[in-house]
Amino acid sequence: MGPKQASANKGIEKKKRMMTMEMKHEIIAKHESGVRVTEPARHYKSSTSTICTILKQKDAIKSTKPSKGVTILSKLRSDIHDEMERLFLIWIKEKHLAGDSVTETIICE
Repeated sequence: MGPKQASANKGIEKKKRMMTMEMKHEIIAKHESGVRVTEPARHYKSSTSTICTILKQKDAIKSTKPSKGVTILSKLRSDIHDEMERLFLIWIKEKHLAGDSVTETIICE
């Protein structure tokens, strides 16, 4: 066996692209209607393994209700995260209404 040949793409990093929740829902719907995994992979310029991962997580993706205005989730969030975020925003609003300032230090405390 000869020496390994250097890859043409060596040193070039592939930019990570995030898929919107809408895209993930479309992929799931297409697959459920009988479309093969390779079709959405070509359409969304993703690998088949990415599409398979989305399909494995389809129950979690379908049940996820992102916060208003959020289109991309890097990690699937649980209901606990949403509840914590909702309570945190209520706390901040109450502080502002009371005339208190909310700084990063106060939040960390």
